[in-house]
Amino acid sequence: MLPVVQENTYLSDAFTEKPRDVKALTAEWEPLAPVGPSVAFHAACIIRGAMYVHGGVEQKDGKQPSNALHKLDLSTGMWSRIQTSGSPALSHHCALAIDDRYMLLVGGWNGRLRVPDVFAYDAQENQWLPIATAGFLEGAGLSSHTASLFSSGEILVIGREGSLRTQRRHGSAFLLSGNVQSGKFKYSEYSHEVSSRSGHSATFLGSKLYIIGGRSDNLLEVCEIVAGGFSPHPSGKCSIMGTLAEASKSGRLKVLTKMPCGRKSHTTISGSGVLLVYGGETFDGRSREPVGEMILIAFTPGPQFYTLGVSRLGRAGHVVCVTDNEIIMHGGLGSRSHVYGDAYKLVLHS
Repeated sequence: MLPVVQENTYLSDAFTEKPRDVKALTAEWEPLAPVGPSVAFHAACIIRGAMYVHGGVEQKDGKQPSNALHKLDLSTGMWSRIQTSGSPALSHHCALAIDDRYMLLVGGWNGRLRVPDVFAYDAQENQWLPIATAGFLEGAGLSSHTASLFSSGEILVIGREGSLRTQRRHGSAFLLSGNVQSGKFKYSEYSHEVSSRSGHSATFLGSKLYIIGGRSDNLLEVCEIVAGGFSPHPSGKCSIMGTLAEASKSGRLKVLTKMPCGRKSHTTISGSGVLLVYGGETFDGRSREPVGEMILIAFTPGPQFYTLGVSRLGRAGHVVCVTDNEIIMHGGLGSRSHVYGDAYKLVLHS
């Protein structure tokens, strides 16, 4: 039997703490590799010390996604395009690193329709592998969804798009089972309890999955895995996230006294018991431009929101990847609908 998801929503009454009169720790994006692929709503992951970037669109509301695969060598800051046949044209898809060797792509827009297909790139052999996919709902597809890896190898997929009839009859969470070696993956329905979303983020902290954004009326949704046999995939500890976690405890971060508004097409990363949310497009009507807000969420035990400042780089549809020592951001939409290709690293300032 599949695990059960329990849903909780945290509301604004969690804000009881007043701002502290201390010198705040802030953050900003500083240039890492300026000349990269100019794409938005693309997918990326870290494999063997390099960031692999796939697909995306080259202009806002672009209908024809790219099939390009690029590699950023993090030791040199140099970009290169990987030339190999079989790369799918996709945007609004997800990427997962498997066994520090494979880039697994899940779903996305292929220029004609939203697909639930799975694709795998072998970074060691520099080749795309044939993958058969089964079990997804007829008449529905995946785009602007999330894919979260369990330690067992299964993948939790949240968010899908289809006809109104399909949306009413089925939930928005699916379990994707299989492996690259067999060349086969299969979807099964996971839960009806997760709210329908698009353009959200989903990030594990312990046994809980924190779903942020994708809806105008619900910024933060908590889904707790309460059945045995499943646990989040273990990830390395990022020193920057550790520093931010300590800063939230010591009073070096400015406390927000008002609930942040809903947003979409942002990014969220986790580490050391905290979440870092960056960018996106907000639902409050303040701006039609992507925002540069950087928000830290800690849990003691309820959620407490902190600000790391507002970056000069407002981005949406970008990607963020994490290593042991760096947090890296690439591409996305900026002001005046410009699509960027530069990469940045997050630097803390006190």
